[in-house]
Amino acid sequence: MNAYVEYAQIINDMPQERDLNKEIKRVDNSGKIIWVKSTIMPLLDKDAKEIAEVVVQCDITMKKELETLAVTDGLTKLYNRRFFNEVIEREIKRAQRDQSSLSFLMLDIDYFKQYNDSYGHCMGDEVLIKISNTILESIRRPGDYAFRLGGEEFGVLFSGCNVSDSLLIAEKIRKNIEDLNIEHSNSKISNKITVSIGLLTVDFSQESVDEQGFYTMTDDALYQAKRDGRNRVVVYKNDEVSFF
Repeated sequence: MNAYVEYAQIINDMPQERDLNKEIKRVDNSGKIIWVKSTIMPLLDKDAKEIAEVVVQCDITMKKELETLAVTDGLTKLYNRRFFNEVIEREIKRAQRDQSSLSFLMLDIDYFKQYNDSYGHCMGDEVLIKISNTILESIRRPGDYAFRLGGEEFGVLFSGCNVSDSLLIAEKIRKNIEDLNIEHSNSKISNKITVSIGLLTVDFSQESVDEQGFYTMTDDALYQAKRDGRNRVVVYKNDEVSFF
């Protein structure tokens, strides 16, 4: 399939109310993803009666690829910190509107500087990639977001879970990373790579937290996990959540 799609396909993809503009994602015969922007314009007769439709198509694959690069971390292919700042604001507003819950976890690789010092930065980059892939494999639900926040720090944002269910997800990620069995001879707590995780769940039907508070409280939980001995999940207690 080439970059342009058949008229019948475009019509089929359009909703019944006939949006005039539609961005359509396709996969060609080689497996390459292509994007086409299709615009449908009515052709009218002298009495302003629609007698036909004109379809104009434009290949926007390059535009879409550039948009993806702008929000993606180059090494791990997770979303970047810039996109996190956009998503967290949007998701908090959605949770407030829906009176639903929103969870955020931050994880940090334990003694990663010592790992880089011992094994080199190339091996360190491989660890970051493996951990990123493990995070993605551990969260399968639509609407879950995984980010590389910077350095060896990652974040996962997900909705619709209570504290207990959120803790299960966080613990699954921690355990799956530990089960990679990546050697770390200079870790002070294990002979393999481990991570510490801070977790916050907010039920917006009962509490209200802004973006800064959401990040800060999760970060506090992460550092508590480190103080408590690392390689663990610490939950920020709901009774400590501040109101904004």
